Amino acid sequence: MMIRPTNDRVIVLVLSIALAAIEPGHAQSFTQTFGGPGAQDGVGAWPSPNGYRVAVRTHDSAPNGFKATLRTTNSTGGSLGATTWPMSGNTFIQDAVHTDDGDAFVIGSVMRAGSEKHDVFYSKVLADGTILWTRTPALSGSQQLFGGVALADGGAVFCGVAEEEGVHQPFAMRCDADGDTIWSHVEPSPTDAEAYAVATDGDHLLFTGRIATFGGHDDIHLFKTDMAGTPMWSTSIGGTATDNGRSIANVGDDEWLVAGWTDSYGPVDQTSQRRSFRACLLGINADGDTTWTRTLGDTLYDQRAYAMHRVSANEIYLAGERSTPFGSDAFIMRLAANGDPVWERALDLGREDRLSHIRWLNDGVIGTGWSFGEFGRQVLFVRRGPDGN
Repeated sequence: MMIRPTNDRVIVLVLSIALAAIEPGHAQSFTQTFGGPGAQDGVGAWPSPNGYRVAVRTHDSAPNGFKATLRTTNSTGGSLGATTWPMSGNTFIQDAVHTDDGDAFVIGSVMRAGSEKHDVFYSKVLADGTILWTRTPALSGSQQLFGGVALADGGAVFCGVAEEEGVHQPFAMRCDADGDTIWSHVEPSPTDAEAYAVATDGDHLLFTGRIATFGGHDDIHLFKTDMAGTPMWSTSIGGTATDNGRSIANVGDDEWLVAGWTDSYGPVDQTSQRRSFRACLLGINADGDTTWTRTLGDTLYDQRAYAMHRVSANEIYLAGERSTPFGSDAFIMRLAANGDPVWERALDLGREDRLSHIRWLNDGVIGTGWSFGEFGRQVLFVRRGPDGN
């Protein structure tokens, strides 16, 4: 069983006004962990009129123990209550795809009771916390959703992986505002591959993820379609070791930004003769050509960027983890769009910490993930101001 983990051209001023209307009193920074027995992962958060909504994947030891939960918090991130999706079998949510009007699509997969395959899961949640609808179409084979992008028409495009007879290939689909499927697409690949994120310029869709090489490691995988899901091109980018694309954003008419990690490039530690994993950024043009690359990190830690959110045409946020053989810390970075650092904050809360999702606000940033410490694996939910404090 495999479980993994808006149109970016909307004018920033308009988006800021829309967010300000639903973000009263959210200026206070916080670091919160919450959860019960078992394991809980935060897979995305967004503001509500009086606090925040946090989508949580939970697991306990009971049969069919994976559940999808929507938590409501106050303005300082304190948990106020939870609603669990009434699904039979196991539900594996992976991401919360935000819309410009304060709603969200919560996505992932379900494994129905008695079944050994995944079916896609996507659900529309309104700004007031109402679960408007949930769709679990049973397609041929097995599919999981890992990422998505909301569209101007009220629908969305999602991406992930399709499995047929043990072969994994990138999967994409589009739904309308009512959740009805418009199209689905499996991107052919010669080796094992997955899609983790998708972005749009309003006319095209660009996907990123990973593809296995014949040398036994992964490269960053990219493919492009039009809005009808018609393939345009696919390519892979990487070196002699592992490269992984985890997030993507459109940052101009002919410019895209991919974030992830690599140990193909960067300095080698002279003591261990090992090259650590480094967070990486790639500039990509509309034809899939790399225009520039940047790695972030040092030889003391392995550093992986799991999530990115564009602040403006000139700045981005990154979130992820930095790790050693003895544990990991979560991190948030604010960067210029060319990779120059503005600030970085590390969060050391337990033995292992990770932020896997991030969301820009008009007055800061929120991130979700997990923290493993003395109380087990719990949701990690943080907020920081524009200056990182």
